[in-house]
Amino acid sequence: MKFSLQQMMMLGAVGTVFIVLLAMMNWRRAVYAAMIVALFEGAIRKWIFPQGSELVYFFKDIILFGAYLKFFMFPDPDIRAWRVRAPATLITVVCITLVMFGALNANIGSITLAGYGLKIYLWYVPLGFMIPLLFRNEAQMTTMLFRYSLFAIPICLLGAVQFVAGPGSWLNVYAASEFADTHQVATFGTGAVATARITGTFSYISGHAVFVQFFFILSLGLLTGINDKRRWVLLLGNLPLLVANGLMSGSRGAVFSMLIVGAIVGATSTVSKVGKARNTLPYLMLGAVLIVFGINVFFSKALTAFETRRTYAGDSTFGRIMYPVSSVLLAAKEVDLMGFGIGMSHPASMAMRSALKIDPPNLRCPVYDAETGQVLAELGWPGFVVWYLFRMAMVWQCWVAFQRSPPSMFRSLALGFFCYELLLLPGSFILNHTANVFACAAWGFCLIPNLESLVRRARPVQAPQQALHRRGSRVPRLHD
Repeated sequence: MKFSLQQMMMLGAVGTVFIVLLAMMNWRRAVYAAMIVALFEGAIRKWIFPQGSELVYFFKDIILFGAYLKFFMFPDPDIRAWRVRAPATLITVVCITLVMFGALNANIGSITLAGYGLKIYLWYVPLGFMIPLLFRNEAQMTTMLFRYSLFAIPICLLGAVQFVAGPGSWLNVYAASEFADTHQVATFGTGAVATARITGTFSYISGHAVFVQFFFILSLGLLTGINDKRRWVLLLGNLPLLVANGLMSGSRGAVFSMLIVGAIVGATSTVSKVGKARNTLPYLMLGAVLIVFGINVFFSKALTAFETRRTYAGDSTFGRIMYPVSSVLLAAKEVDLMGFGIGMSHPASMAMRSALKIDPPNLRCPVYDAETGQVLAELGWPGFVVWYLFRMAMVWQCWVAFQRSPPSMFRSLALGFFCYELLLLPGSFILNHTANVFACAAWGFCLIPNLESLVRRARPVQAPQQALHRRGSRVPRLHD
C-alpha cells in the first residue's frame, strides 16, 4: 500500500512526538538505539516498510532529537557537573558560515530545504559532546562496544547470502527512491562469476562499504585492547567476515582502507604498546592468517569477482586518489563566493523538492566525482574552507587522543578512529549519512580525555577515573 504525502506527514508527526518523548526519558539508551537503527534502517526501507522509505530515513534522527533535547536543554545533575573541552569557537564559526554562505543562498528557494541542508551537514555534530559522557566507566565502555561490534556477524552473514543469491533475488534491492531503481542492482565479475554487489542491511552499496570499514576498525581496536576469550570472536567471526563483505561489495575503497588500517595498527604494535592486551602482535598476525585462509577457502568467488572489477575498472588507482583534488578544480570553475546553496546536490533534498512541489532552482548544482567538489559547489569558497578546517580538526583531535594516552582500551580505539577520520576526510561524509554518524561518534569518543569536572567537592567521594600523567599525557576520564 502506497501512502499519500498527507498520510505520511500525519503518520510521521504522530510517530515523531512519541519517539522524542521516549528518547527524552533516557538519552544514553536513545543514543545506543540510534546507533543500532543506523545499521538496520536500510533493511526496513528495503523489505519491511518500503512504502514509507522516506520516513524511515529520518528514524534515527528523530531518536537523536529527543536525546539532544534531554542532554542540552534538560540535563541531569550528573551531566551538568561535566564539561567537554571541544573547539566550540570553530564549531560556532562553522555554523555561522554555513548559514550565511549556504542556507541563505537565494538559489535554494525554500526555507525548508535550507534547513534540511543544514541538517545534512550538522545534525550529528552534537554527538561529539555526548559520547564522552555516554559510558560510566571503562568496563562498561568495553562491554558496550564489544556488543555493538557483534552486529557485524549477522549483517555480514546476510551479505554472504546476498552474494550467493545473485542479482535477480529479492534480497538484492535498493531502498525505494525517486532517483534509484530498486531492482536494477550493480553487478561485478564477468561471465559465470558475475554477481550482485551486496548492500547488507543498508540502503545502498556506499552504506555497506562504510559499515565494513568502521566495524573492521572497531573490531581491530577491541582485539588489541581485550585480554579474554572475546578475542576469538573477533578473530574467527568479525574480522574475516568483514573483509569478505568488503570484497563482496566490490568497493575498492573499503578493501584498501582495511588493508591500510591493518598495516598501520600492525606497524604501531611492533614499535609501541597500543592497548592493555598481551601478545598483541601475534594475535594480529594470527588474524591476518585467518582472514587470508577464510577468503581463499570460503569466499574465493568473491575474491575473483573483486579482482576482475579491480583489474578491468575504467579508472586507475592514481586517478581515484586524485578525484577529491580534480573535483575541487572543476567546481572552482563553476562557483562564485556563495555557491549554489547548501544541500542542493543531495538526493534527499531533490526528492523533498519534488514531493513538496517546490519550484526548481534558478541554477542547478553541478555534480562531481568526489564530495569535495560538491561541498565547494554548495557552499562556495568561505564555507568550503571553514568546513574542511573543522573536518581536519576532528582528525587532529583523534590523533592527539591517541598520542597522549598510555596503553589502554581507549588508546587502541583512538588509533583506529584516527585512521577512520583521516581516510574519510576526502571521502563521502555529508552524502553518506552512515559515514556521518560513525564519524561524529568516533570523534566524540576521542574527546573523552577532554572531560573537565565543574564541581569542587570538599570531601572525597566516588569519582570518575582520574587522569594519569605520563610526560603530560592523559587517559580518558569516564563519567561515573
